[in-house]
Amino acid sequence: MTDPLRADGTDLSTLRRLIDEMLDELVWDPPFDLDRLLGQISARRGKRISLYPAALPRDGAGGLVIERAKDLVIVFDETLPPLQQEHVIMHEAAHILFEHSGTSLEDLTGDEFTELDPELVETAQRFARRDGYSGAEEKVAEIAAALMWMRAGAARSMVPAPHRSRAVAEANARFEAALMNRRTSS
Repeated sequence: MTDPLRADGTDLSTLRRLIDEMLDELVWDPPFDLDRLLGQISARRGKRISLYPAALPRDGAGGLVIERAKDLVIVFDETLPPLQQEHVIMHEAAHILFEHSGTSLEDLTGDEFTELDPELVETAQRFARRDGYSGAEEKVAEIAAALMWMRAGAARSMVPAPHRSRAVAEANARFEAALMNRRTSS
């Protein structure tokens, strides 16, 4: 039987249900922590996941996963805005979580370090464009990243406001009053 997460014709509601089921197996306690999410995915795959920021070509993907013998490296475009970087990381983490078989490279460095040579990243980027994920895998990764964002947002919004000292609270109240007074007198 064909895996509906890998089939091109699977309808969106089925994809969402299956992706939600997988994401329900992860812990989404507030406050949201991307490293904790990656740690959970890493434990499932049995390989360490490292992040590697790099200036990727504008005409390429915003990120890619390089699978080596002992670890997985998510390369993401460091020139993107921070929220877009986080989305790209979640998208690439979804490829790892759902065990997509896109770009897989042999152990590239011969050691345990995750630092990658810029030339290596460029080579991997070209490789990923030729032999990347299927359309169905990309759809799953994008839906999963969006659902991760929703869960992360919910976990972020459940975080109580930081406690402020009385002096800070009073200063904030004076500032707000001054702003309101200025608006009403204009």
